[in-house]
Amino acid sequence: MTGVTMADPETLSSITDEARRVVGEASARGEVVRIVGSVAFDLRAGDARLPRPPLNDIDLMAPARSERRVTAVLTSIGYTGEREFNARHGDRRLLFMDMARERKLEVFVGTFAMCHTLPLDERLEIDPETVPLAELMLTKLQIVELNEKDLGDMHSLLISYDVGSSDARQINSDRISQLCARDWGLHHTVSLNLTRLGEDPPSYTLSSGQRRTVDERVARLQRALEQAPKSTAWRIRARLGERVRWYVEPEEM
Repeated sequence: MTGVTMADPETLSSITDEARRVVGEASARGEVVRIVGSVAFDLRAGDARLPRPPLNDIDLMAPARSERRVTAVLTSIGYTGEREFNARHGDRRLLFMDMARERKLEVFVGTFAMCHTLPLDERLEIDPETVPLAELMLTKLQIVELNEKDLGDMHSLLISYDVGSSDARQINSDRISQLCARDWGLHHTVSLNLTRLGEDPPSYTLSSGQRRTVDERVARLQRALEQAPKSTAWRIRARLGERVRWYVEPEEM
């Protein structure tokens, strides 16, 4: 890796403990960062976590215009910034390395932009460690080409938490449906992926009880999407359907 500045190795061997440490250190310095990605699913699903490969990366979400402050925190607690990348993209995305552990840490700044753009910094205060469950679920539901790890993350979360209209240990269907009602493309991808959650991937099979729970909760999310009022712009875009591409190819970092 080129263009880096070195920092002293002070990180923890457990990736989940390390992600929590980073959030705590940021909070102690007055900065708000929250965990996203598979580490967040690991933390929230707990014992209901389905088998998955070892985690290698930490993903974080930070508010817009916080990139300089977040960089200062991370470099002070053991991370090495990719200077050239961060200089070009730091207003929306930052890359760091834990050199001692050979782990990557990525920070999304302001919005979570992959296949679709999600305003994840709007509700960072809901949970003290991760983005809210609804937003966490959306980070996977917005992926056009799901892999087994993505399905496993979502199955684990749906087994662990009910779907309802609040953020109190629930996946907030109101929040998901409101964001999808603003954007036909997001709505379309989420709808396709909710259907995909009805099948088990080759590497694992849900028990009958888990399958029943997942199907019931997916059905609630689907009803919420259908019932949410849609804007005129949403309806106009819906007429074009898949004739015009409705998503962005994620940029390889």
